[in-house]
Amino acid sequence: MKEKIAVSVIITGIFWLFHPVEAQQPTKMPRIGLIYSSGTAETPSPLFDAFRKGLRDLGYVEGKNIVLENRYGEGRLDRMPALLSELVRDKVDAIVATNNVAISAAQKATKTIPIVIVTSVDPVAAGYVKSFAQPGGNITGIASLSKDISAKRIELLRELLPRLSRAGILWDAAGPGPAIAFKEYEEAAQGFKFDLHSVEVRGPTPDLPGAFQIAKTTRVDALIVVANPLMNQYAKQVFELATKNRLPSITEERRYVNAGGLVSYGPNREDLYRRAAEYVVEILKGTKPGDLPIKLPSKFEIFINLKTAREIGVAIPQHVLVQADTVIK
Repeated sequence: MKEKIAVSVIITGIFWLFHPVEAQQPTKMPRIGLIYSSGTAETPSPLFDAFRKGLRDLGYVEGKNIVLENRYGEGRLDRMPALLSELVRDKVDAIVATNNVAISAAQKATKTIPIVIVTSVDPVAAGYVKSFAQPGGNITGIASLSKDISAKRIELLRELLPRLSRAGILWDAAGPGPAIAFKEYEEAAQGFKFDLHSVEVRGPTPDLPGAFQIAKTTRVDALIVVANPLMNQYAKQVFELATKNRLPSITEERRYVNAGGLVSYGPNREDLYRRAAEYVVEILKGTKPGDLPIKLPSKFEIFINLKTAREIGVAIPQHVLVQADTVIK
């Protein structure tokens, strides 16, 4: 019996002697590619903090059991295709794309790596997925139904300015997302029976003074600002000019209210990114992205800048103020 045990020990020792790598090889951590349209490694988008928190809440901690491969566009949308190609070459396990240039580039770059999107346009109309219920392919994520939200913004603008007869829509005419949003605002404006004037700009250095001169010439009563990376980059200048021209503005994101815009209405973006993290985890557990239905926003928020209201001479009705999630005084 002792001889059999000794032989077994010797055989076991020989096995581990010739298989040391397999015995000590660590578990491979999943790698997720994140595309930032703006910012740098030193100043990343705070929205991705919500994404990371969403991962942590589900047991995935960066550097411990998951790796986040960050790529920064630094405000240049022309860099998106190269950054996406780099992530595909690196064979990441999933890609998170959050602006329409990045989503389009990701769609062209890979048909196999799962892509989780956060978009403000209809992903079916944009050609990203087949349907909301069954996206098919390798793309899923979170999408705002812009047409409905656009109508709500115009309704809110009418509550602020009951005598509103015409509004300008400031948008990046070279951006695919703003092009879709512009059409949706046009349709929504028809329902409210007021004129909507296009005020176009183009990057990389938009002629903002010229755009506001057009707004003045066409005598618009207010300005609708369509969000995209170009507007993000020039938000401070946009709203300084809006205040100078005493133009009330409604925007899609609270960052613009922080930059001096009058009011914003839209989905809670931190919640969108947290829910995107949920989909990444579902995919890591083996669910195919094409089987995960496109989710819609569940939380919306209104931000109002009273400081701007005072500067441009707009009185915010009390019934609007009580709806606000945050009021900047």
